[in-house]
Amino acid sequence: MASEASNGRAAAVETVSAPRRRRRSALLRVALSVATIVVLILWILGAFRRDVIPAGTQPVAEESAAGLATRVVAMQTLPAATEAVGTVQAEQIASVMSRVVADVMELRVSAGQRVTGGAVLAVLDDRDLRHRVEQAQDARRSAEATLAQARADYARDKPLFEQKVITPYDFEHTKTALDVADANLHRLQQAEREAEVGLSYALIRSPFTGTVVDKLANVGDLAAPGKPLLTMYEQGRLWFAANVPEDLLGRVHLGDMLTFRIDALDRDRQGRIVEIVPSSDPASRTVVVRLHMTDTTDVLPGMFGRLRIPMEPEQVLALPASAVVRAGQLTMVDVVRGTRLERRTVQLGRPVGDGFEVLSGLAAGETVVLRGGAEALQGRAVR
Repeated sequence: MASEASNGRAAAVETVSAPRRRRRSALLRVALSVATIVVLILWILGAFRRDVIPAGTQPVAEESAAGLATRVVAMQTLPAATEAVGTVQAEQIASVMSRVVADVMELRVSAGQRVTGGAVLAVLDDRDLRHRVEQAQDARRSAEATLAQARADYARDKPLFEQKVITPYDFEHTKTALDVADANLHRLQQAEREAEVGLSYALIRSPFTGTVVDKLANVGDLAAPGKPLLTMYEQGRLWFAANVPEDLLGRVHLGDMLTFRIDALDRDRQGRIVEIVPSSDPASRTVVVRLHMTDTTDVLPGMFGRLRIPMEPEQVLALPASAVVRAGQLTMVDVVRGTRLERRTVQLGRPVGDGFEVLSGLAAGETVVLRGGAEALQGRAVR
């Protein structure tokens, strides 16, 4: 019995000590984890490295404004304008075609060639047309002979009628024959002239002095009315057609001289407004405005351009290009603060005179340093 009691007490003691050991083990693992994290933080902060510069402040050298060229930033009045896109168009375009049905024998021009008014562009087969002229000539000669005979009969019968040798009926018949012969000759003369005009259609001539845009037929093709052989436009008569928004129509008027830029030529041109189409495009809400070009040198139909429409003048803050300092992607200026300089980041806009528009970073009345030299060139590269 005594042994059984002793074994029971030992089991109870062992049962009580087991949870305590598990708690101590868990606390030890947590302590080790916290210690490890603390050591890592200290290592990251450089506590175990001797070459780390301790945190603190270092004096920064200040630059004096004495002796430097400066300028006060001021507002400038700029003539404002908005743009309307457009296209160069020919004032007069011709689709050259035949008036008769005939084969094309010659084409004497090619695309891009300049021709004078009346120059022969194409030659058609004229054999049928010549036969018609010859037939008309033969008919006219026959009518002339008939008229000569009628006149002779009239000259013979008139004295006989006056002497009452022939009846009035016979004389009236002679006179009618003369009138019919005369009218028939006149009709055949007209037919001969028409045949000659038709023969002239075998030579297709330029309607004006201009430039051939495209050749639409080749030798051997059948030319016919309504079938273009080539297209051309009149050289020197070009206009710029711009699509102006409806809300800007009050700023354009017939006779106004405006400036537009041809992108392909990278050049400004001027033109006078000659047409304002009285209809708006319901899709784009724009109205076509056409300007007659005063200078058409090197300009071709179809070129893209931008019309400048004057607006109300605007006030902008202007900064000299020589005051701009560029460092990487930053644009900066040195602002005079008392006797010292303050370097400040600015945002620049469009070019204005010898500098740029300031969008942010400066205010009117502040003084900036003009650096010049390489820094000025860097400043001019800012966009």
